[in-house]
Amino acid sequence: MKKVLLINLPFEKIYEKTSMKEVAPSTPPLSLACIASSLLGKKHIVEIFDFNLYEQGDLKLLDRLEKFNPDFVGITFVTPLIREADRVTKIIKKKNKNIVIVGGGPHCSSFPESALKETSLDIAVIGEGDFSLNEVMEGEKLSEIKGIAYKEGKEIFINERKEFIQDLDVLPFPAYHLYDIDKYKVPSAIAKKNPVAWVETSRGCPYGCTYCNKSCFGKTFRVKSPERVAEEFIKIKEIGFKEIHLTDDGFTTNLDRAKQICDLLIERKVDIIWSTITGIRVDRVDFELLDKMKRAGCYRVYFGIESGNQKILNNIKKGINLEQVIKAVKMAKKAGLEVAGYFMIGLPGETEETMQDTINFAKSLNLDLAKISITIPLPATEMFNELENKKLIKTHEWENFKFYSAPSMIYDHPNLSWDTIESYYKKFYRTVYLNPEFIFKRIKISIKNGTLFEDIKMALSIKFI
Repeated sequence: MKKVLLINLPFEKIYEKTSMKEVAPSTPPLSLACIASSLLGKKHIVEIFDFNLYEQGDLKLLDRLEKFNPDFVGITFVTPLIREADRVTKIIKKKNKNIVIVGGGPHCSSFPESALKETSLDIAVIGEGDFSLNEVMEGEKLSEIKGIAYKEGKEIFINERKEFIQDLDVLPFPAYHLYDIDKYKVPSAIAKKNPVAWVETSRGCPYGCTYCNKSCFGKTFRVKSPERVAEEFIKIKEIGFKEIHLTDDGFTTNLDRAKQICDLLIERKVDIIWSTITGIRVDRVDFELLDKMKRAGCYRVYFGIESGNQKILNNIKKGINLEQVIKAVKMAKKAGLEVAGYFMIGLPGETEETMQDTINFAKSLNLDLAKISITIPLPATEMFNELENKKLIKTHEWENFKFYSAPSMIYDHPNLSWDTIESYYKKFYRTVYLNPEFIFKRIKISIKNGTLFEDIKMALSIKFI
């Protein structure tokens, strides 16, 4: 039996100095809850430390290390937090050099050698890591554990990848009970009730969008059964969560399965609200599904639309057309759902005309919520590799790869200036949000939800004018 401390790095640093800082959500990390559950199943002692809950995180961490005295520390992080991971792992090693530090997440999966070289990690998990830490702690030879990279002295070894978990029902229920859930809050713009829990019903995405990183879960679509999903919804509610956000890359990839999940939630009268906040595809819905989702507690669907120009959609291999977008939005509204759209600007092949097309299209859809980001070529994506081959990537300083920040330090756009792209980014929000019809609709929703003053304050804090 070992003691393990799992650490969530300060995620708000990704939004630091960006226009979206005030709407950054705070939720208990699902990934650490999953790892913790696996460890608890083997009778290990587990605690979770979330930097995002403390103003003086370093001092709190040192105090926790002193009192808990863990044998192992696990840290999950995304690419922009590589420097923060380095800083925190150094703090841990300075406190106790004998602690074994294991890293996981998208950056470790994409660049395991880099993760080990640029931090004080001892081991990096590649891909799905639900059971990898258990294997390490059980004393197996590191050279025989699939799906990890590790240091021996100054040498780094990268093992064969582990096979993907095919039956996700074998995963234990996430250990959300380890969190003080009332300390987390999601802004009213993206959640009706707090606290909010993430629920995973599937892994993997079979589609080939050029901007998407598939390092962790791959392109193979794998699922939890409808019965298991319904059980998780029920347990989440019993713990005390008031709302669920689905973390799937493709909840509706299999329409029949998605309908079965909704049928069970209705049949069992689970009665908890939820939304598809990570986005679903417009070509993987029909009215029957959307109607069932509404009756099963879903109140808002998010569609990954990306662009209002068909040529640009083709450039990024999105695999949808504009007519499908229009149809999906109309069906969702007919089902009584709020509809949100995700967009990107500055995509490969963009011109001022195509960016204006996106603005015009977004406005025409009459969405309840719309969000646009300036395109960031995430490492290990097809888009990044293409720009790298064209010598347009300007830096491998990973902390610069933040969402919602100007990417001028990261790469040169092939045919547009950053001033031009940023002007259209601001124009998108002015056009979509600062029109009387949208404002009136949002005020009605805010009054209905009892969040009018909070929503006004939040809107004024976002600097897009």
